[in-house]
Amino acid sequence: MRALSETTKYTVFGVLFGFCFPIGAILFLYLAGYVPDNQGLVAVVVSAHDNALLYVIDSAPLFLGLFARIAGIRQDRLLEFSASLEHKVAIKTESLRRALDEAQKANDQIVHMAEHDALTGLLNRRRFHNELERWTLFALRYQRSLALIFIDLDNFKLVNDTYGHLAGDRYLVEVSNLLSRTMRTTDIVARWGGDEFAILLPETSREGAIRVANKLLHLFNASDIELDEQTVRPSASLGMALYPEHTTDIDTLIMYADAAMYEAKDAGRNCWRLYSASQHEMERVQEHIQWEARLRRALENDQFILFYQPLLRLSDNTTPGYEALLRMEDRNGELISPGLFLESAEHFGLSVPIDQMVIRKAARKIAALSDHRLWISLNLARTSLDDPELFEQIEKAVNENALGSGQLHIEITEMAALEYLDKTRTLITKLKSIGCSVVLDDFGHGPAFHFLQQLPVDMIKINGDLTRSLATQPGSQALVKDIVSLAQEKGVQVAAKCIEDENHIDLLRELGVDYAQGFAIGVPVEAIEQRIFLSHNVTQNEE
Repeated sequence: MRALSETTKYTVFGVLFGFCFPIGAILFLYLAGYVPDNQGLVAVVVSAHDNALLYVIDSAPLFLGLFARIAGIRQDRLLEFSASLEHKVAIKTESLRRALDEAQKANDQIVHMAEHDALTGLLNRRRFHNELERWTLFALRYQRSLALIFIDLDNFKLVNDTYGHLAGDRYLVEVSNLLSRTMRTTDIVARWGGDEFAILLPETSREGAIRVANKLLHLFNASDIELDEQTVRPSASLGMALYPEHTTDIDTLIMYADAAMYEAKDAGRNCWRLYSASQHEMERVQEHIQWEARLRRALENDQFILFYQPLLRLSDNTTPGYEALLRMEDRNGELISPGLFLESAEHFGLSVPIDQMVIRKAARKIAALSDHRLWISLNLARTSLDDPELFEQIEKAVNENALGSGQLHIEITEMAALEYLDKTRTLITKLKSIGCSVVLDDFGHGPAFHFLQQLPVDMIKINGDLTRSLATQPGSQALVKDIVSLAQEKGVQVAAKCIEDENHIDLLRELGVDYAQGFAIGVPVEAIEQRIFLSHNVTQNEE
């Protein structure tokens, strides 16, 4: 009976009741006295059929059966509708659950990328600094000690130049894996930048730090890394500083570990040094402090100068844009490259005001050359992405100088963009709303490929190590092709920087690169006007 539909069940019930009704009707007439009670059963039935009331009562099964069938049909339909509704709700619930799971995974991935190095998967500098702050507060409160170790890989540039950019990346990944496998679960390992790593050792004394340093050196000396069927043995210089023995200030602790690391490099490399306030270490710390004073003085006295390097558009050999390159003019008139002072500027929190100054100067230069309709790009420091006033400063410069759409290009390095992924996406959206173009600089480390769709930039600049190896490393050409293909798919232009050989220009055209920049294209100049004038005269002479 369970296998029958509700319509069939109700119909069967209606028929059964229909059969019962005549008997019930005759019994009713007999009890009501409408038929004589002194006759036999057959006579009673015959007499009952002579009574018109019997036919009225007998018609009830017809209506009852009809009602039962209608009720069964309605019941079937209600059950079908209920089952269909439950099925649809289950599908929607499962779809919503999957969407929430995917959104959570995507959010977790974004958070992970914002706190971890894209290449090695280790913590990045910002997250490591946060962990250092947390553990130093713990150590101060509970009177505990900790050690900070800085690691610089020896001869990493030689590995890059010999085996190529991709092999250099694999080398860094293998070293990070060695460190991760060796350190305790409570230790914190990070990629500080480039070929430098940092390790925080909580609850560690001087003796414990020395044991770890010896263990790391032994690990490096006993390990082999395979690169292009060649075996490379890693080597590193280690510098250590202790908290609170050496200092209770985080920035000073970092400075001391850095000074000790350079002391190890000067001692012949492949060794460790514990900060000891030696003359050489004190000189390096003092140099940092002196740089702070020089940078502050340069900001106050407007001693920062912008030089401009052209970008050649390979499709028509024109120069529509320039990159602003920062130089500092010392009191004796000497021009100082940013490689000498940017680290100190970031260390002492001066990168943000320097970037604000560069934005103002670049915007004024664009306005002064408004007749030529060119664009200028400028680099932002990593720490500027964390500046809440950054966009307001850029917007103010754009409005005050009446810059047109696409005349100001803002460059953000790939590593900084991944470190500050959420803030970078928000900043890009705001910059595009005021007509600025966005350039993703130093592109080509691999993991950023996946996140390019989350960063709606207008141009990507291939990192210099990759472009320098184009002629010698076939793998580099293949990687550039992949970058160009991805960029074209996203409608993004591609620029190659650090082009120092004119023979590379034709190769870049073959690979589909849009722009080229480097000394083979033009040296940085302070006066763009003069270069524009010369270019204009050359064009006229050719015509």
